[in-house]
Amino acid sequence: MEYHSEHPYSASCAYCKHHNELLNPFYNEIDKQQEEDVYRYNYLLNLMTAPDMSAYLSIVHDEDSMCTLPIHLQCLISEAKEEIVLSTDKRAQLRLERLRRHLWQRSGGDLSILMMILKEIVTDEDELEDLLRQD
Repeated sequence: MEYHSEHPYSASCAYCKHHNELLNPFYNEIDKQQEEDVYRYNYLLNLMTAPDMSAYLSIVHDEDSMCTLPIHLQCLISEAKEEIVLSTDKRAQLRLERLRRHLWQRSGGDLSILMMILKEIVTDEDELEDLLRQD
């Protein structure tokens, strides 16, 4: 007899949920990984939605979250923080602002779409490198 995982009451069926865990020993790990992916770019999302990115960069020090970002972004954010502290030229801050404008334009101002686009850009190194390239 063939087991069909979907039936009209599968969402509320206690057996089906338990059955999925028995079929796939990594069921909980998959859920946990998806949950972690959601929060992986919170620092970057907060930075891109902050009213004043310079103030956010000077106040918030979240090294753990920065470690999850691609190296291009880590370097750019570190450069921007250094520019703020040393009060030097604002090249890195301008590149971050360009990334921010790009995200907001593509999302049409919708925060939920912005998060998806942010994740897409961060995972596509070529597009990210093009956006962060110095003029």
